[in-house]
Amino acid sequence: MQAVLGSRQAVPRPRWLGALTAMILVVTTFALVTVPLTTSAEAASPSLSVSPSTYVGGQLLTWTGSVGAPGVRDLQLQLHMGRPGDRWTTVDGFRARTRADGTFQFTYPAPGMFNIRYRVKAGAHVSASKLFLAKTQELTLRVSGQRENNTGDPALVAADRPFEITVDTTPDNIFRSPSSQGLPVFPGRRLTLQRRVDGDTWKEIASASVGTDGLGRFSGLTEPAGVAVFRVREEDYRQDGNEIGWTQSFPLYVYVGPAAWAQYEQERRAALSTVSLPPPDSAAFGSGAPTPTASERYDWYPLYWDFAWEHGQSLTGGPARGSRPRGHWVDWVDGTGRVSKQNGQLTLDSKRYYGAGIGDVGTTTATLHGNAATQGRWEARMRIRGAYETGGRDYRVQAELVPEDAAGNQCGSRHVVIASISAFSRRVRFGVDSPKGSWSGSAIASANPLHSAYAVAVEVSKGHLTWFLDGRVVGSVTDPGAIPDRPMTLRLSLVGQGREEMNQVSLVSDWQRGFPIDTGHQQVSGTKLKRRAATGC
Repeated sequence: MQAVLGSRQAVPRPRWLGALTAMILVVTTFALVTVPLTTSAEAASPSLSVSPSTYVGGQLLTWTGSVGAPGVRDLQLQLHMGRPGDRWTTVDGFRARTRADGTFQFTYPAPGMFNIRYRVKAGAHVSASKLFLAKTQELTLRVSGQRENNTGDPALVAADRPFEITVDTTPDNIFRSPSSQGLPVFPGRRLTLQRRVDGDTWKEIASASVGTDGLGRFSGLTEPAGVAVFRVREEDYRQDGNEIGWTQSFPLYVYVGPAAWAQYEQERRAALSTVSLPPPDSAAFGSGAPTPTASERYDWYPLYWDFAWEHGQSLTGGPARGSRPRGHWVDWVDGTGRVSKQNGQLTLDSKRYYGAGIGDVGTTTATLHGNAATQGRWEARMRIRGAYETGGRDYRVQAELVPEDAAGNQCGSRHVVIASISAFSRRVRFGVDSPKGSWSGSAIASANPLHSAYAVAVEVSKGHLTWFLDGRVVGSVTDPGAIPDRPMTLRLSLVGQGREEMNQVSLVSDWQRGFPIDTGHQQVSGTKLKRRAATGC
């Protein structure tokens, strides 16, 4: 048979070749379905997380996440305070970049505030926001073998017999704030034991280090008969990129010997007779929108200095910003109180325990050193956090200007009260004392300081003193005898009555700021304060 032109002769195919062809077809089809072709890097969804998840202000955190879009871009770190009217603001001095896929990882210290949000921004792209809840550093002291001093109870020891003080840097049962429970341990962090000499003088007695259990111990201590007062300072922690400032305990009163023990029992019985509770719910604090400030209304900027307490600063840390970014705070404590930092605020407490009970004695102040001025403007936000007693005397809760060289809690030859407030009253008092006279006035705030933080300010020029409350002018003095003639500085105070039992109170100040006198608009109120005879402080 002849073959037809153009046709092919059929050739039998082996069985294995058909099977191989089918396998190749299946594998090729599977690959095409499961491995899509891409022409550019793809980014993950916007996200932000930090580690470790438990931290204190200033502790170094690792920030990880994505801005949700591919491409290498410069990053901005932004924060939002979470209050009505607040906006996202960019953190100065921050530098980082995304990877090609839009993800990022960098280290940056933790904010010291809680209920504040951060996010990372790259051009038009932003990460998810994260709510930050910093822990507050806290210490409790006790004489070893005695009950933990978590409410401020004193210790009792024998005269001239050795005793030991134990400090707990991670206390759980502290009767204060949940923000101080579950604190991280920093093994090796230095602890300094101090003994009080007077209100602003504490003598260093010994040093120790934090153990892996969070405890430190000071052994071999002895005291003669009488009363000794100790505190412990947990020092700066700057290792491994951390920027955690020092913090201090409340004073620990140690009554030494039988006569001192009898003295304490007498003081305790007298103090218990003064304790009574305020009206129901009156001690609750409710925050709202921030009140207006005089600095914004009258355009005082740019500012000299601003203490905002946003990260892990200690009292001796400088201001966060300003054209004169210098100065530090010095505390005066001759009783049971303490100056510390909590939730991004400068805090003055009359005692450890948040509640009614004995142990509120003496005066506690925080004074700014190293940035005084004869003329200028000073402004602070202040409120009262917690007031649980009404039976005893009230502390004078004040923001003041005093001569920087005034010793301790004395007022010196000029003393300007920017604001004096009381927990259960809307009345805000202010004035000035000098050797040539005394001037005083008052204004009514929209709410009491337990429910609303006040913005209080004073303007000092060559020819007048003017006071401000929540951005409005409330009074002036133009008498030359009232005008300060030397550099003045800011002081916050809880002024007590020596060893007399007072009503428990806590003063908190979100920020403190200083401004020049030659910017913006000076103000002289039509309400002039009347002159009276000099009364001192």
